[in-house]
Amino acid sequence: MTNQYIEIHHAYHGNLKNISLCIPRNQITVLTGASGSGKSTLAIDVLYQECQRQYLEAMAYQGINKPLVEDVLYTSPAIQITPYAYANNPRSTVGTISDVYTDLRMIYEKIGERECPFCHKTIRFIDCLETVEKENNQFIVYNDCPHCQKRMHAYTRSHFSFNTKEGACPTYHGLGQILSIKDNIIDENLSFEEGAILFLRHNIKIINFSLFIMYLISLVLIIMKIPKLKIIHLYKKLSCYME
Repeated sequence: MTNQYIEIHHAYHGNLKNISLCIPRNQITVLTGASGSGKSTLAIDVLYQECQRQYLEAMAYQGINKPLVEDVLYTSPAIQITPYAYANNPRSTVGTISDVYTDLRMIYEKIGERECPFCHKTIRFIDCLETVEKENNQFIVYNDCPHCQKRMHAYTRSHFSFNTKEGACPTYHGLGQILSIKDNIIDENLSFEEGAILFLRHNIKIINFSLFIMYLISLVLIIMKIPKLKIIHLYKKLSCYME
């Protein structure tokens, strides 16, 4: 076989029985089989685990145990995306879910380029002398320019993250959009009973302020997925106090 394939030799991890196979590279491969046949063991516990172990050992990191397999050849750094549902977080992306985002930040931190703020020459981070100092109970990383030897604040992984104050865009704050309140939501010349909240005029007929408060409470309970019967029961109790 050539390195057009990932070769797995004699895998006996978990319920695998001395399995050997070749998986084509640069193609989509689907593992199928009955429940308990070893699909997840082969894909996650053997292939993914060994890809990560070889990748980290190539960078002089240790700590990942080798799975029970004789050899896994021609591997590449791997990512794992689990089938579980993720929260609908506006800051979640394919990069954050798969951890590729972390690897990219590390690459930019270690081998990126920037302009020296003093001599204005282009430097590569890998050529800079890096020092760490403790200031005000915080560790600050500095780089020395290889051209003018002036010291500057180093770019760390935080500067390449849209979830930190160092890396987030000052306009969009890492969300990719501007969140603001429209000017025409509230009519300041009207009371709540008269329909001061404009968008509610088309959704509910507010009789008095007490009903408006109960409407807001009901809305919160619906968002929290409280059963409808419980909401009605609470609504009746509140009505007794608010009459």
